[in-house]
Amino acid sequence: MSTKIQTTALHSDFAVEVHASIMDVVDDPDAIEQIQAIWRRSPVMIFRRQSLDEPELVRFTERFGRCETSFRKDIQSPYHDQIIYFSTLKYHDGRFVGGFAGGEDVDWHSDQTFQVRPATGAILYGTEVPRDGGDIYWANQYAAWELLPQDVRRLVDGRTGVFRYAKRYSMLNATELKDKEKANAMLSLPDARHPVVLTHPRTGRKALYADPTTLVEIEGLTQEENERVLPQLFAAGGDPAHAYRHKVHNGDMMMWDNGCLMHRRDVMKIEQPRLMKRTTFRLSAADYCVPHA
Repeated sequence: MSTKIQTTALHSDFAVEVHASIMDVVDDPDAIEQIQAIWRRSPVMIFRRQSLDEPELVRFTERFGRCETSFRKDIQSPYHDQIIYFSTLKYHDGRFVGGFAGGEDVDWHSDQTFQVRPATGAILYGTEVPRDGGDIYWANQYAAWELLPQDVRRLVDGRTGVFRYAKRYSMLNATELKDKEKANAMLSLPDARHPVVLTHPRTGRKALYADPTTLVEIEGLTQEENERVLPQLFAAGGDPAHAYRHKVHNGDMMMWDNGCLMHRRDVMKIEQPRLMKRTTFRLSAADYCVPHA
């Protein structure tokens, strides 16, 4: 029986630092069960001062869900296709090592909302972190739901949103998807349809699922209702009182649940070295709030 894993709250109950070494817990079923329980309560978990190679990162990820292989081959790790890179570093031929190399992020968003079956689990591991800028924020979407007026809640609960990649593309920074063939492939994706309110199957808590970078309308509402309601959803989703700002350090492993969070990143300088490694994984609909069965 492993010892009880300790945590420190970073922002109310939704963001915590977990005091554990990944390599000490990755093969301990009791410790993994404890971390899973912590994660269901606190959907942002920060593990500091970790030292992981890529197989270890994948192994830990798969304790929580099936690792996805990225469709973005241009930013994929050359060693493990379950890992993608975000970096300012360059290969000898001038190509960036990974994607999202500089500039501003896309603002508040949840990953993969434009996909028909998004994977909602995410881990980001900082191996080389810039000295200035690049802070990462997460916004609590359980709290966002509670912020909405009762009439808006009644209007949107149980309804389906239409999510479109073209909206996100129009907001992307200049270093994203410069390859026109890749961009056209993404722009040709069919619209995705997801509930705009997700319910956690274990706790019953409701979370807003309204990505401002992809949500274009809510089905069943008039144009006037959409024009009135969508800005309220987006404002609640990014409310600063319910956002945690994290200054990333080398060795930080950040784990979050896109089903009940949004995130964004501060501006960063392209001249500063940065190498982040990310895994994306599918969570069980029996244990987490996901936008599909």
